[in-house]
Amino acid sequence: MKRSLTLLTILFLLIHSKVYFAQIPSTNSLIKKLDNRQFTILHTEKASFSMNSKPAIQLIKRGTSISQKLISALNDTTKTIMAHLVLCHIYFKVATFAGPKIVMQNDKEIFKYFLGQKDGEGLIISEMKEANTHKMYLEEKDRAAIITYWKDKTSKK
Repeated sequence: MKRSLTLLTILFLLIHSKVYFAQIPSTNSLIKKLDNRQFTILHTEKASFSMNSKPAIQLIKRGTSISQKLISALNDTTKTIMAHLVLCHIYFKVATFAGPKIVMQNDKEIFKYFLGQKDGEGLIISEMKEANTHKMYLEEKDRAAIITYWKDKTSKK
């Protein structure tokens, strides 16, 4: 009788723990929800941005254990900025934002912004303004540099 009660208790706990843990989104599902459109440069204030992403906040809370999955997400050009921002918050507790620095490319003004560690490494975000619309993008060399940076940074820990 005591054994069947113990088994019943264990079964009950397993069922309820699965229901509880099923409600916690997986790291992979949260990373899938990251999108660079959740990062907005605020042009009304110099060197300011906003982030509107509940998945990013949940990922930050998970800490360094998810670093490799976030580094993999840096390869997805639709997620690079947000994955980098999450990594900055995990490792530095903040992300510094600076800019714009204006450069000329093909007779067009390109605005360059820095997102990363204060007085350290970071991601260069490029932006072009056409017909009162700002188009944010990453140059391949800048994306490749930040992937290398995070691989090196996390391999030392």
